This record gives sequence, structure tokens and C-alpha cells, in this order.
Amino acid sequence: METTAKLEYGPLEVEIHAFDDEEYQQEVLNLIQFIEDNQESLDELGEASEPAEIDHSKSEVVSLEEFEESGQEESEIEVTSQDEESGPLAEIASELRVSEPRLERFIYVDPDKDDFPVLYIDEMGDIGDRKTDRQRISSLILLYVWHEYYGEERIKSSSLKDALELSDISSSGMGNMYQGEGDRYFDRRGRGPSATVSLTPPGKRQARKLLKRFAEAQESDQD
Repeated sequence: METTAKLEYGPLEVEIHAFDDEEYQQEVLNLIQFIEDNQESLDELGEASEPAEIDHSKSEVVSLEEFEESGQEESEIEVTSQDEESGPLAEIASELRVSEPRLERFIYVDPDKDDFPVLYIDEMGDIGDRKTDRQRISSLILLYVWHEYYGEERIKSSSLKDALELSDISSSGMGNMYQGEGDRYFDRRGRGPSATVSLTPPGKRQARKLLKRFAEAQESDQD
């Protein structure tokens, strides 16, 4: 089950997304440590009118003592201003805890949601040399964006092929990408013109990992 926590501190807002209790506990610990380490800087941005609160999207609350008993490695938490302008990929960026401009460098979505999503492959970096790997990686990301931004759970296989071609990825022999580990990631139904495909839960998790990896690679390239 996905858990979301939201903290508002003066003009700043922090969101935490996790998919299991252990990861969720560690994210909250990291957040508490972050606030403690940057207390002076945060106070300079403006005094909070009310004590910071965390709204939990789950009914069960774990005590701070239990949080402190969890010994995990620290992970980066991004803090964004409430006044920062957001674009069509803002929700996905927030979920991945990366900046939206990094995603915009290699993902195109139509604001009117009429055109297919497209990947700028040259901006993504290394997505593999084998055609099957390139098809699988690109399809995972395209289907994830289709679901998260366009709100479409199942996509016609023919539409996915068109999106791959628009992204400069060959769609020939596409059936091979569904074999092996692809069998865990994709849920195919139907045959011929009526065939559709969607991501399984493991497929969505893999897509998030890939998106985060490519987005963080954008930051490395800029350093």
C-alpha cells in the first residue's frame, strides 16, 4: 500500500511517498533530521503560524520512538516552495521527488492530452544497446506516463507501437520485450487490433525506478 505524508513548515511544503512501512518510517526520520539540521535557514524564510503537522494517509500512526529504532541509511528529501510554478509533469515529479525540469528534458506530454507521450531518447542517456531492452525500458516509462498523466490504465498495443516509433525506438519484433522479466512488468490482453497492454504493480515500480534514475542522471550531466 502506498503511504503519503505531507508537512507544511512556513512557506515550505514537503511530501513523502513510500510503498511500505519500513521505507515510510525512514523517510519521516530523514525529514525530522533535515529540519533539525536546517532549523536556522528555515526560520529565516518565515516563522510558521502554526506548529508543523504531518497528515497521514493511513489510519495507523507509528510513534517517534518506533521511528528512532529503525536504522536505515539516509535518503535525499526535496523541499519545494509552494509558490514554484508547476507544469504537466509536476505530480509525477513530486511522486519521484525529483525536479520537474529534469523530467521535461526527456519526456513530452500534450497539455490537452490529445497526442501520445513521447520520449527524447537522446536526452535520456544509456538505455541499452539491445533492441528488446530499449523497447522494454521505453514502454515501461511511456505506459507509466500514460497512466499517471493521461489517466489511462490500458493502452492499445498499436498506440504503444506508434509512441515507440515517435520516440525513435523501433517497434519491430516488439513481442520479444514481453518475454523473460517483461512477463512480470506487462499485462497483455486480446489479440490483433483489439490487443491492449498495461503495467503490472511490479511494472509500475520498475518504471518509477527508471524515471528516477534518468532524472537524476540529468543532474549529474549538469554538474
